[in-house]
Amino acid sequence: MARVLSVLAVLAVVLLGTPLTASAHDVLESTSPAAGSTVQRMPQSVTLTFTEAPLSIGTQVVVTGPSGAMQQGAPTIDGRVVTQAIAPSAPAGSYTVTYRVTSDDGHPVTGSFAFVATTGLDGSTAKPGTAVQQVANPADDSSSFPLAAVLLTIVGTLVLLGIGGFVALRSQSSDRP
Repeated sequence: MARVLSVLAVLAVVLLGTPLTASAHDVLESTSPAAGSTVQRMPQSVTLTFTEAPLSIGTQVVVTGPSGAMQQGAPTIDGRVVTQAIAPSAPAGSYTVTYRVTSDDGHPVTGSFAFVATTGLDGSTAKPGTAVQQVANPADDSSSFPLAAVLLTIVGTLVLLGIGGFVALRSQSSDRP
């Protein structure tokens, strides 16, 4: 009986003590231009670097400036870097970059950031005092730690403990004369 209970105790410690792997989604690591920055000249493209390589399906990058949407063509993905070309007619001013990529685990990752270009690709200059627009990032509605994995671990542990207890009780009753 003591042997069975010892095995059950070790099994419970192993199951409950083993950390579950977090199902973290890709996260935006850096941008160029940097979020909240002021650049002297409007870049010909914006780049977004993620913690993992996003999937190519569903990738969207919208660059909005004083004259509206200024992205040109579809974004490209090279490893962890997503690049969006900017239209050559992009004027100076405040820009907001809004993105949506598909994480390598299949979940969408969305967000936005802003920057100011003092000189546009079209040669225009920003008005003095042009400030970076503060952008509120939408909350990621998906959990970074799956509840199902936690529940399965708890239920599995309880089932194993129940089976072990049943076996221990049966062996104890069969030991009686």
